Amino acid sequence: MYEAHPNIKTPSDSKVIWRFLDLWKFLDIIDNQKLYMSRIDQFEDKYEGRVPVNLVNNLDDSHPLRIIDSYPRLRRSNYVSSWAMVEKETYALWKIYTDYRAAVAIKTNIKRLIKSIEINSSSQHIGEINYVNFFSGSYTFRGNMFQPLFEKRDYFEFEREVRLITSLPAENNSELLKLPIGTKIDINPDILIEEIYLAPHADESFKLLVEMKMESLGLSKPIHFSGI
Repeated sequence: MYEAHPNIKTPSDSKVIWRFLDLWKFLDIIDNQKLYMSRIDQFEDKYEGRVPVNLVNNLDDSHPLRIIDSYPRLRRSNYVSSWAMVEKETYALWKIYTDYRAAVAIKTNIKRLIKSIEINSSSQHIGEINYVNFFSGSYTFRGNMFQPLFEKRDYFEFEREVRLITSLPAENNSELLKLPIGTKIDINPDILIEEIYLAPHADESFKLLVEMKMESLGLSKPIHFSGI
């Protein structure tokens, strides 16, 4: 279930968000009513979940910032599902996250996302990413453990990312090392999904396939071809 936190900026309920994904990932959501979440240290950006390197390079190992940066639990026990806070589909996000043909985009909003995960007994947080230039003189690290999880370098600003984040427990380093690279949380797809958009190169047969699958699961949602 969603849990608010003072150090995490959750967008307003009405904010539109999208998830662009290949067909098999979409089917996993609607078939199994689960949402896959990737462990932070599995992301391509090697700076994910890290204190900015320029702030820690010359610090002693005992300095609090150095300790936070080297704390393995931060990157190995937190899992993320990424969404794009954009008003409409974008060419770049189709190209980056899908094969541009056998793929769909889920259009929804923050309120729906929050309600769709209420069935979980564990806690999840939702927050928008703050894109920053770590080398600017105005950057400040405030020292809370959530800040590295909701900050990215400004090279990625085009993503307009909103993160759903959850944690898995680990009592010690041995358990931490055994945590999986991904996990899933329960989700209600009927609440989550507002509309479905088909990839730019999708054809009528692909639309029929998606419609038939949705119907077989008792899900009725508007399905659109991409406008791109």
